[in-house]
Amino acid sequence: MALARALSRPAPKRTGGMVPLFLGMVILGIAVVFAGGGVVAGGTASATLAALAADLPEVSRFEQLRFAQPTVVYDRTGTVELARFQAERRDVVTFEEVPELVLDATIAVEDRSFWSNEGYDPNAIASAVADLVSGGGDRGGGSTITQQFVRSPQVGLLPAHVLTPGSDTLLRKGKEIIQAANLTEFVTEAYGPEEGKERIVTAYLNQIFYGHSAYGIAAAADVYFGKEMAELTPAETALLAGLPQSPSTLDPYRFAEEDESGRLIVPTCGSDPEPGCENVPPIVRRDFILRSLADGFGRWTTLTDAQLEAALDEPVVLIGEQPIVFKAPHFVWAMKADLDLLLSDREPAETGGYRIITTLDMEAQSLGEKFIEAATILPQMDAVDYDQAIEARNLRQDREWIDPLRGVGIHNGAMSALDYKTGDILAYVGSAGYYREDIASEKFDPKFDVAAGFRQPGSAFKPVLYATAFDERALTPGSLLLDVTTSFAREWQPKNADLEERGPVRVREALKYSLNVPAIRAIDRVGPDAVGQASARAGLNFLRGPNHIAEGGLSSAIGTVEVRLVELTAAYGALGNSGVVTAPRTILEVQDENGATIFQANEPVTNRVWSPQAAWLTADILKDNTDPAENFIWGPNFELNNGPDGAYRPAAVKTGTTNDIRDLTTYGLLPLPNDPAEPALAIGVWLGNSDHEPPTVGDAEIFGTQGPGQVWRAFLREYMDGKPVADFERPDKGLVESTIDAWSGGTPGEWTRATEREWFITGTEPGSRNAIDEPGLLYRQACGGRWFVDPLQAERDDAPDQWRTDVRSWTERARRGTGIRHPEYGTLTTYMWGARDWGGPIIPADPVGCAPPSPSFGPFPSGGLPTPKPDATEEPERTPRPDPTPTPRPDPTPTPRADPTREPRPDPTPTPRPTREPRPDPTPTPRPTRTPRPDPTPRPTCRPNGNPPGCRPTPPPETPPETPPAEPTPTPEPTPGGGEDPPGEDGGGEQQPTPPPDSDARTPGEAAIYRDRHHPAALPAQADRPRRMARRRRVAHLQHGCKRCLGTAPTGGSGSRAPSEDHKRISNTAL
Repeated sequence: MALARALSRPAPKRTGGMVPLFLGMVILGIAVVFAGGGVVAGGTASATLAALAADLPEVSRFEQLRFAQPTVVYDRTGTVELARFQAERRDVVTFEEVPELVLDATIAVEDRSFWSNEGYDPNAIASAVADLVSGGGDRGGGSTITQQFVRSPQVGLLPAHVLTPGSDTLLRKGKEIIQAANLTEFVTEAYGPEEGKERIVTAYLNQIFYGHSAYGIAAAADVYFGKEMAELTPAETALLAGLPQSPSTLDPYRFAEEDESGRLIVPTCGSDPEPGCENVPPIVRRDFILRSLADGFGRWTTLTDAQLEAALDEPVVLIGEQPIVFKAPHFVWAMKADLDLLLSDREPAETGGYRIITTLDMEAQSLGEKFIEAATILPQMDAVDYDQAIEARNLRQDREWIDPLRGVGIHNGAMSALDYKTGDILAYVGSAGYYREDIASEKFDPKFDVAAGFRQPGSAFKPVLYATAFDERALTPGSLLLDVTTSFAREWQPKNADLEERGPVRVREALKYSLNVPAIRAIDRVGPDAVGQASARAGLNFLRGPNHIAEGGLSSAIGTVEVRLVELTAAYGALGNSGVVTAPRTILEVQDENGATIFQANEPVTNRVWSPQAAWLTADILKDNTDPAENFIWGPNFELNNGPDGAYRPAAVKTGTTNDIRDLTTYGLLPLPNDPAEPALAIGVWLGNSDHEPPTVGDAEIFGTQGPGQVWRAFLREYMDGKPVADFERPDKGLVESTIDAWSGGTPGEWTRATEREWFITGTEPGSRNAIDEPGLLYRQACGGRWFVDPLQAERDDAPDQWRTDVRSWTERARRGTGIRHPEYGTLTTYMWGARDWGGPIIPADPVGCAPPSPSFGPFPSGGLPTPKPDATEEPERTPRPDPTPTPRPDPTPTPRADPTREPRPDPTPTPRPTREPRPDPTPTPRPTRTPRPDPTPRPTCRPNGNPPGCRPTPPPETPPETPPAEPTPTPEPTPGGGEDPPGEDGGGEQQPTPPPDSDARTPGEAAIYRDRHHPAALPAQADRPRRMARRRRVAHLQHGCKRCLGTAPTGGSGSRAPSEDHKRISNTAL
C-alpha cells in the first residue's frame, strides 16, 4: 500500500538548494532516533548529515562511468558475428536509441517525479519513514531512479562498506540520498537540467538488472522477446519495465506454460477477467504500468482506452531460453587464448566491450565443417536419414567417397586451413560437431579440440624428413634407398602395408609412394637429431617434449611422434613458401569500446626451416600425387580440375595412416598464388576416434586416401572453384637438372639401361665434386664383365650385420622372381609399380660360375605383349605354424630409439670398383610432356605387378608405424622346410615350381592383403589364412576403386610377370 500511496501523489514542484534535502535528513534523523530509542536535539540532524557525507566518493566519477560490456568476435570481414564473451549480457544504448514508450513506462513505475526532483523524492521518503516508525520496517520504497543508480556496486558512487550484505540499511539510505542529490546537482551544472536528467536515465537503463543475465533494457528485450527495443509492444514494454524491482520474483519464465504450438505463454486474465481469475505477479505489475500510462503518467505516451484494452488482452509470448551459440566454436576458444595474452594489462574480454576482427574466413569454415561432418556423422545415420542428409547438404557428387565410409567406424574429424604467407587461420574445425552432444560417445567427444591436440601423423611426417635430408646434403631426389624389410631392432621389422618389398628405389619414388622402409633408411642417413632440429624450426611441438624425435630414433621417420594438426599444417606451408614457416595467427584487429584500434596485426612472424631449393624439391615430389600423368595410382584420387574453364590445378599432398590405423591424416598445399591478395593455402585433415580406437569394422579398412584425403580434395574443389591457377615456382638459383641412371640414381654408365631427368641442389648432382650418390652404386660386374643388380652395393658400409643379412635374403629371393616370401617377416619380393624388373638381372649366387640369370629382364619383343598364358595351378596351402602370443603394448606406444649406435670411423680409403669409368652426362633434353592415353581395346587384364598399359596399379596401404624396442637382434634361423623355394631355373613363360607344403612362397595378390598392423609376431599365421578370405578382402578393397578388370596378367621373360600399368585400387589405401 505504501508504494500505491506514493505513486498516487502528484509530483512536487522542483525547488533548489539543500533545504528539501535537509528536511529529508531531519525526517531520517527522527527515524534513527525512534529506531534507537533516544532523543536528539536539532543540531544532531546537522551532525548526522555531515557524518553521512564525509566518505562519499566524488560524483565526477560519473564522467568516467564504464559499463561491463561483452566483447564481440567477428570473422575477417567484420560482418559475421562469431561469438560474445561476457560476464554480463548487455548492449549499451544512447538516449536517442531508447524509445519514448520505454522511458515513460520505466519512469511511471519507478520514479514519477524523475524529470523534476532533486535526485530524491521527499514524499516517498516520508512515506517510507512513516512505515518504519509504525513498525512496518524498510520495505524498499522511496528510492528514485537516481538513488537506484548510485547504489549500484558497479557505478562506484557509494562506499563499498555500506553495500556489503548485513550493513546498516539506514546508513546506506542516508548516503544514497545525499549522493543522489549531489549527482543531480553535478549533471545539472555540467549539462543543464534536461540533458543532465537524460544522462542519468540512460545510465540507469544500461546498468539495471532485468534477470536471466540481462543487464540493461536492450539485453532484456532480446532475452525475453528476441526483439529490438523499437519492436516492443506497450504490453511487452510494461512487463520489462516492472522487472527491475525484483527480477527473480517477477520472472515471467517461472509462470510460462507451453501451448499446443510449442509457444511459451504467460497466462493473463485480460481486460475483462472471469470470476476467480488471478493474474500472476509479473502480469499484475504489467497491468499496473499500462493503466498508469493510460492515466497520463507518461511524459510522451498516453494510452487510449482501446489501446489499454488491447494491451491488457495481449498474450505474453516469451522467446524461450536462447543458449549462446558460437560460430566456429573451437576456433573462437583458440582465438580467446591469444586474446587473453593481448589484453593481459587491460580490462578482460568478458567486461571490456572489445570488437575483435579475426582471421577466420566463413566460407572456408563452412566448407570445412560440411565435409568433416560428411565423413564422420553422416555415415553413422540410418539409410533414410543418410539419403536425406546427402540431399539437404548438396553432397550428391560426394557420395562416391562418403558411401564407403558407412560402417567403418570413423566418428570424429578435424581440419585446419591457413594462408601460409600470413599465417592467417582461415578454417578451424576441432571436432565433427561442437554442439552435437546428442551423439556424444567414447568415440566422439564433441568438445575436445583435436586440431590443438596431439595425434600421430604417420607417413604425413615424411616430407619433413626428406626436406631435411635434402638440406643436409644427405640425400637427393635421385638417391638410392632399399625397400627391403629389415630387422632394425628386436622384434621390430617395419613393413609396407601390402607386405611387399620393392628392393632398390629412388627417393622420389620412395616419398611419392610412401614406402616405409626407405624412409627409415633415410632418417638413418640424415640423423634423427637433424630432423628434430628442423622440426623445432618449423614450430612443431611434440607430446613428449622437444627431444622426442631424437629419442624415438629411426621410428620417427614413419610418424610415431605426436604433433598438433595446426602446427604440421603450417610446416607444410613452408614447402610452398621457399622453406619459410609462418606462425599461425587468429586475430587481425582489436578495437576498444569506443572504436579505437588498440591492436593491429602487422608483419607475420616467420622462421626459415629449409632452403628454398630443398623446399621446392619436396613440394615437386608431392605434386606428382595430384597429377595422373606423374602418379597414375593416386593422381586420379587427388586431381583438381577446377581452375578457369576446368583447368588442372597443381597441388602437393601427402597422406598418413598410423599404428593400428588409429589416426588417418592428409596434409597438402597449393602453390603461392599469382595474385598477392589471394591466400596461399595449406590444409590438414584428421579422421579417427576420440578414444584412439581404430576406425575399422570386420574386413572393412579405410586409409588416408579415401577418408581424410577426400575431405581435403572436396574442400579445395569447392573453395578454389574457378579461381586462377598457379604452379610451384622453382628457385632461380641453386638447382640443376641432370640425367641419371633410372635405377641407381647415379651418373649413367655401361650398366645403364634407362635414364631419367632429375632435379638436384647444385653441387649434389651425380658427377659433381660434392655428389652424394656414387656412379653405378646398384651394379656389380660378374660373369666375365656382365652387369648385375647387387643391392648390397647400396647398403652402407658400416651397416649392422643384421641389416646386411636381410639385404642378402631379399637378393636371394629376388633371384627367383617376384612373390617370394621371407620365411620370418612374411613379406614378398615385387617390382616397383609399372616396372618389369629391378634394373637388371640379380647378381648370381655364384658370380664366378655364373649360371644364366633368372628371371631375365628387358623390354618385350617388338610387336607388343606376349600372348597371355593360363595362370599357374594354385599352390596348396602350407601347414600353418602356431602364432606366438603378441606382447601387449601400452597406448600410445613408446618410441625408443631404434637405430644402433654408430661409432665414428675415418673415411675408408677409396678402393677401385670393378666398374668402368662412367660416361659423361649426355646433353640434357627436355622431359616430354606426358599426355593421358586412352585405354586400349580390348581392355587388358590387371595384375598387382607388371601390368599392361590401360590399367592402374594397386596403391600400397599406408604402413602403420610399429614401435621398435631398443635392442637390435639377429633374425632367427628359418624353420627347416619353411624357408625359400629350392633353387632352380624359371623356364620362359612356364609356371613356378609348386613349393613343398612348408614353403613360404605366396602369390603377390595374396600378400597384398594386409591384416595385422601392429605386431609382427602375428604375421606368419595371418599369411597362412585361407585364400578365400584373402580374395574376399581383396574384393572389399576393390569395390569402390577400379572400374576395370582384375584378371590374369600374361607371363613373359623367364617367369616374371609381364610389364603393364598397375591396377587401380583406390579408396582403401594411403599414400
